[in-house]
Amino acid sequence: MLGLSLPFIFGLIGVAVGILLVILIYGEVEPSIDCPTELENPKGASACDRAKASTWSLLGVLPISMFVTIFTVFGGVKKGFRE
Repeated sequence: MLGLSLPFIFGLIGVAVGILLVILIYGEVEPSIDCPTELENPKGASACDRAKASTWSLLGVLPISMFVTIFTVFGGVKKGFRE
């Protein structure tokens, strides 16, 4: 059986909270971006689609960074994944 340390468990909880935050943040940001149609402004519509896609990329880093931060704060770097 895998011996999980307390920092690792807290890190996993941080990932879950991070994913929840990403869903909540993206749910508010995505509808607020009003993109032009392809007929109105083809270049603007393309740029807007890229901006929406990059939002997912930026927010996707949040759970990973929360795991690393929480894991480090609770001493996981010193102990490793197992006690």
